[in-house]
Amino acid sequence: MTPRLHTDASNGHLRRLGDMMLYQFRMGTNPRRVSIYLSEKGIDVPRYELDYANLEHRTPEYLRINPSGRAPSLVTDDGTVITEAAAIVEYFEELFPEPTMIGTSPEQRAQVRALERLGNDLIARSMLWLWNTTNAFPRKEPQPSKAFADMLYRHVDELLAVLEQAIGENAFLAGEIPTIADCTVFPIFQTARERFNLSYAAHYPRLNAWYENFRARKSAEY
Repeated sequence: MTPRLHTDASNGHLRRLGDMMLYQFRMGTNPRRVSIYLSEKGIDVPRYELDYANLEHRTPEYLRINPSGRAPSLVTDDGTVITEAAAIVEYFEELFPEPTMIGTSPEQRAQVRALERLGNDLIARSMLWLWNTTNAFPRKEPQPSKAFADMLYRHVDELLAVLEQAIGENAFLAGEIPTIADCTVFPIFQTARERFNLSYAAHYPRLNAWYENFRARKSAEY
């Protein structure tokens, strides 16, 4: 694989990490969790865009990096491979704790992590719903079922209702500044609403306001 570099930052203060490589699929929900976070933090990491359409993520070369054949994967400067979006985000948060995106006290960090874990569950349930709502994932679900999708959305809606209550009058999910919780939850909204033009969480006014607020940030650009 020949690396292709990609620069993405929400401000002019970049911290460039030239000896790492982030393997991504730009439109993917989980990879976007990392790219949005890096943009918010102003961290510039060399990127390699996997050709999902031609199954580059399933080639022996990539499977040696990530045996699950999924994105994202981060190869650090010492050759360590980190393969899950949440782990990659927390790795960078430990490297660059300022400005914080996880909170400054044990209580704040616990609150942010709770919302981020909720976001993980939301993504898992929502992806199963998407596999059965669209025909875009034939390798995941060759025979989409509307009945199954309707049942799944009830479980999606259960978590959306919790987030609607949790956000209250805050600008962001955990308060007045963006956190890793926003970076986790926003991409599944964007995937459903923009990539697939589906109604998703439309009847939750607080989440709709939060989505429009975060969508206006440079980090949220496709």
